[in-house]
Amino acid sequence: METTQLNKVIVTINNHSFWSEQDFIRVIDDRYSLIYRVNVCAATGEEERLVVCPLPHSIGQAERGAINRELRETNAEATISFIIADREGWAQVITAPDEEFNLFNLAAAISVIKKSCGWDESLPVAVKINDAEVRVWPRFDGQHWIAEDREGANCEGLS
Repeated sequence: METTQLNKVIVTINNHSFWSEQDFIRVIDDRYSLIYRVNVCAATGEEERLVVCPLPHSIGQAERGAINRELRETNAEATISFIIADREGWAQVITAPDEEFNLFNLAAAISVIKKSCGWDESLPVAVKINDAEVRVWPRFDGQHWIAEDREGANCEGLS
């Protein structure tokens, strides 16, 4: 896991405006999970995230492993993570132990999912990823979702 000094990113959720079959993955039997396809654009480049949201059901390690393998077949470069708990202003996410990712960028993706798809109005949004917790201030500037690591930061570009 790599961390960086970047504190501002643009987050884009790439799912269709109406959920389609490709936005869901079968967990077991008749249980399915929603997959958010998210791009995070930072000053250092763009990263693809796949965020699996099995809630309100729980999902076991074996199921996560099977989903991870299936998604990896068609999304080799994406970071895959799972939302395992969610409440107003807070979410808990896990990733595979060998997954390399930028902590802030993943937290930014989760915070924008909560704000734009979950109608969570809390600021900041706290995101616990594995054993680390990150606070993110996401906002929509009329054109893009911008996520920052502090309140009231200047949002002119990604410097």
